Amino acid sequence: MLTPTLFHSNKMIRHYLKTAFRFLRRNKLYTIINALGLSISLAVSFIILLFVINEFSYNHCHKNRKQVYRVVNYYKEFKITMAGTPYVLAKTLKDEFPQVERAFHVRNVRGFKLKLNDEFIAVRSPKACNSDVFDIFTIPIIGSLLNEDPLQELNSIVISQKLADQFFPGEDPVGKEIEGLINNTEQILIVNGVYEDIPRNSTFRADCFLNERWTLDPLNQSFGVSDMDVNWTYDFWNTWILLSRDADAAELDDQFEAFELKHISEDPHVHYSLQNLADVYLKSADIANTGMAGDIKNIRLFSTVALLILLIAAINYIILSIAVSTGRAKEIGIRKTAGASIARIQNQVLSESILLSLLVLPVALLFMWLAKPAAEKLFQTSLEVIRANMVIYVSFYLLLTVFIGLASGLYASSYLSRLKVLDVLKQKMSFGRKRRFFRSSLIVLQLVIFCSFVSGTLIIRSQYQYAISKNPGYHMHDILQIDLGRGFPSYDAFLNGIRSIPDVKMAAGAMDGLPMNGYMTYMQPHFQDKEAKVKMEGFAVDYDFLETMGMTLLEGRSFSTDYGSDLDHSMILNETAVRELGIEDPIGQKMDSLHTIIGVVKDFNLHSIHTEIPPLVIDMTDKYLNYILVYYQPGTLDELIPKLETEWLKVEPDKPFASTTIEELFIDTYSSEKNLGTILSIAALFALLIAAFGLLGLTLFVARSRTHEIGIKKVYGSSEQAIVFSFLRSNFLMVLVAELLSIPLALYFMGKWLNNFQYRADIGWWVFVIAFLIATLVVLLTVSIHAIKASRINPVDALRYE
Repeated sequence: MLTPTLFHSNKMIRHYLKTAFRFLRRNKLYTIINALGLSISLAVSFIILLFVINEFSYNHCHKNRKQVYRVVNYYKEFKITMAGTPYVLAKTLKDEFPQVERAFHVRNVRGFKLKLNDEFIAVRSPKACNSDVFDIFTIPIIGSLLNEDPLQELNSIVISQKLADQFFPGEDPVGKEIEGLINNTEQILIVNGVYEDIPRNSTFRADCFLNERWTLDPLNQSFGVSDMDVNWTYDFWNTWILLSRDADAAELDDQFEAFELKHISEDPHVHYSLQNLADVYLKSADIANTGMAGDIKNIRLFSTVALLILLIAAINYIILSIAVSTGRAKEIGIRKTAGASIARIQNQVLSESILLSLLVLPVALLFMWLAKPAAEKLFQTSLEVIRANMVIYVSFYLLLTVFIGLASGLYASSYLSRLKVLDVLKQKMSFGRKRRFFRSSLIVLQLVIFCSFVSGTLIIRSQYQYAISKNPGYHMHDILQIDLGRGFPSYDAFLNGIRSIPDVKMAAGAMDGLPMNGYMTYMQPHFQDKEAKVKMEGFAVDYDFLETMGMTLLEGRSFSTDYGSDLDHSMILNETAVRELGIEDPIGQKMDSLHTIIGVVKDFNLHSIHTEIPPLVIDMTDKYLNYILVYYQPGTLDELIPKLETEWLKVEPDKPFASTTIEELFIDTYSSEKNLGTILSIAALFALLIAAFGLLGLTLFVARSRTHEIGIKKVYGSSEQAIVFSFLRSNFLMVLVAELLSIPLALYFMGKWLNNFQYRADIGWWVFVIAFLIATLVVLLTVSIHAIKASRINPVDALRYE
């Protein structure tokens, strides 16, 4: 049975809702304009909120995440932090620190494939490690394991449910054989277990796990050593540990210094520290080779965009509420006369705004669903609705919807509830300078947001065009890059086959493609001050590389087969290296006891323009040539690709041919900048669209309220042009003020963004002129629709209107 208080409360709520429905239905234009603005802004916010929730949910699928840590490695000399650690570290930590319950090292098995229907198929992220991986991460085993330690034997493999369904449909794969290709050698593997597919929102993902020695032995062989399992020099593995529940990670961090002195040297070149699993995805921007990682800056940026779009929609509601308040004044006055309190009137007005926001919620969700595929391309990630996050999605969407309703209605409820009864009933309501100034300030704020978005978009697009068109110091066109992978067995035969194709001008091998993503660094003593050291980068190439890429040789010569010593004893430096090392006459000088400088090449962008051109040493190699770069005749690419594939099949029939042009690589390198510009341009479009809706409605209400005034002006001889101009002038001034306010904002925030680039385009004055012209054009066109209509009203009808 309902209590009297609860019954009264329910009755009041029903009354508020009924009155709100009547008001919204009676003011159709007001309702439609606000509904459009709210639905668009909520849809944009929902998409961004989906992205943000998914980003923050990474690694929440692992139950022990608060106890799981990755060991990261700070190189003191290079001042760089990396995720790579020695093979021996995991076992040593587990043996020496009782708080470390589990530990394992892990590395991807490069080029690993499994055989299906007589064809070897590549497997995503195959990892070699020990069985502690299943205790540290939440990776549930399906059914039983063949052995208690499923990764103990060299031929052991544990596969995901996805691989089990693919290779053993309808069967139990445990105990069965499967043929794998590891390090270009066929191996018979035994399936020791099947685990549930690792969720997408985990940074640690793999489709199968193999014995840890599958990465150890090949690296020993590659470097000509046999002790990587006990050596502290080679940092090729990631180390993960599970701490006991009562362990203090900071305390273990403090013990690493003594640990390094004990195991590495009296002056260790590295320092280890712990990074919690919860921080790996969003707090690894300064850690090299970290693998899958997000960017907290993007989350902040997109969240700000969503808030600004919502703010524009809320401002629309406030402006239009003020505009229609003259029509509601008598209603409010009568309510007050009948004894309605300020709180009751405020609740009534708030219920209208909340009801409207709830009514547009389904429309906003529909808009979001329709826009999701396009948004995924822009965000460069899947906007999958993750089942584990469902409660979070629903809670945040409802909270955001109610919040925007409350925020939109607060001012209107406060203003209308404080109207004086006597003034209302005598129709003495007046909108003085303060009210007009407040309304104008809100419109200016909307336009500031729009102009800032437009200016930011143009600056980003300008920087993007600069990045993809700036001369990098080598051929940007007619260069094809072929990915060989590591340890390509038929390099010479394939290169000779390429060179035999008539459309090929030149071809050469290199350790990496351009622009290069990775780094190969070392410290070189300064030539003048032997105590000082210069951080250098290395780049290994084959003969004809400089000529193929069109690089400019300033001094000396290039690598040549005429000089047998070039392969092991010659180096070419770039201009920056010569300058930083203090070398006066570089040709013929010794870099060390084995290497002689034979040439100086003009500086070129080894990496993207986010980084400075480093001091660079180019040397010869015949071991680490992972790419071939092909300089071809212009306009022959479509005919060239099939010919290259034919040559590829002659030497590597079981591996897919992979190639891309330098132009495509540049576009891909700066794709995030391009997408950011697109996101801001879409935000600007929505901002302008929502603001235009509000301005259109406001102009209509203002024109109606000024009908009497317009009639008097026409009686006294004012022309239609003069009346239209009076409408346009005030709006033009608001656009001008908004643009002037947006300029310092755009300069400040875009200046900070441009600091991410070492080479950048200048911010031109035209950026702000274009933003001003677009805003002016849209605002004046929107206002003129009703201004012209109002100017043509019959004076007699206008004076009768009141």
